[in-house]
Amino acid sequence: MGLREDKKQAAWQEIRGAAWRLFAERGFDAVSVEEIAGAAGVSRSTFFNYFRTKEAVVVDPAPRVVRRLDDLLAEQPVEREAWEALTAVLVGLTRADRDDMVVRRRLVADSPELQRGAHELGEQLAAQLVAWMTTRLPHDPLGAALVVELSLAATRTAWAAWPEDAGVDAYLALLQDCLSRARPAADGRGRPEAH
Repeated sequence: MGLREDKKQAAWQEIRGAAWRLFAERGFDAVSVEEIAGAAGVSRSTFFNYFRTKEAVVVDPAPRVVRRLDDLLAEQPVEREAWEALTAVLVGLTRADRDDMVVRRRLVADSPELQRGAHELGEQLAAQLVAWMTTRLPHDPLGAALVVELSLAATRTAWAAWPEDAGVDAYLALLQDCLSRARPAADGRGRPEAH
């Protein structure tokens, strides 16, 4: 990254860090955008240059995580089986986001507004993954969508089962277990025979 990108990343991090500290002290709903901007030493308009909404400070992934997702999608060899490639992407994405997961989880759990924002972000990720999987399975767009939805169901199941006091490694183990258990359905084993 160049100097300009470094400065943008530092500003993004400073704003988000200030917001997360305020949210930890007073709760998400009790903190305004103006207070976040003030704590970060920036103007309200600068805040909105980096984040669309107050909710985005919590639910939007860090720019490094977005870049890592793009890299993970591009790195998967074409000959790699679709479920294995998708599993590698989801596990790699989790590893890239590990520094923020515990705090984000606590904040989202306490706010219906943030839960809606996290759901919307999940829908955006699903659409991106379906588009990618469709390039891997161009002959079967329905199958591509089903594989992605099944993998995301496994991801949500792991998230719900992740104990509150357990670290990210525990979540990664749950995620890998859930993805492994979902694989037979993704492979079509147990599919009813056509008549």
